[in-house]
Amino acid sequence: MNTLSLRRLALPLLAMLALAYLVAMVVTGAQPVQRQLVKFEAKGVLPIEPEAVQRVTLGQRGRELVLTRRGDGGWALEAGGTVEGAAATHLDTAIKMLHRSGPVREIAPEELSGVDTRPFGLDEPVVMATLAGAGGRPLAVRFGALNPEGFLQYMRIDGDPKVYLMSRFIGAEWLAALEGVKPK
Repeated sequence: MNTLSLRRLALPLLAMLALAYLVAMVVTGAQPVQRQLVKFEAKGVLPIEPEAVQRVTLGQRGRELVLTRRGDGGWALEAGGTVEGAAATHLDTAIKMLHRSGPVREIAPEELSGVDTRPFGLDEPVVMATLAGAGGRPLAVRFGALNPEGFLQYMRIDGDPKVYLMSRFIGAEWLAALEGVKPK
């Protein structure tokens, strides 16, 4: 055989091999495994799934709003009225971020001994949120000031002596949700 006839046979032969591979995958039910992809694992501080959160209390400097999840997955003010539009989106996003996004750093109580923590802004937080699921223990978080670089935000969980450094976008979502809800 000459090189010209080998080249003519190569393309149909490769096509038949690819087709045979696809048929083998269909018959065995095997799908290609993407080994370079890592399975997602939520690393946030909210231990329950975002959809399981049934009640959220948002607070800021004396203002407090209590929101409950409606049957259709939306949110309503406990005092009456619904939460719609951007405020509902910010609230859902904030809950998801608290579940999925882990702290950048956890500062242990030992590291904080002898340190003035007032600049962290946790005594008078920018925004507070308490999340509760059905029958579970509520999670109360307080978002304080941004770190000196402005990329991270100090956060404390009630009952936990550690201080967490979280992405500033998480606290910003909680603040946007609070500011977007207009009580009736």
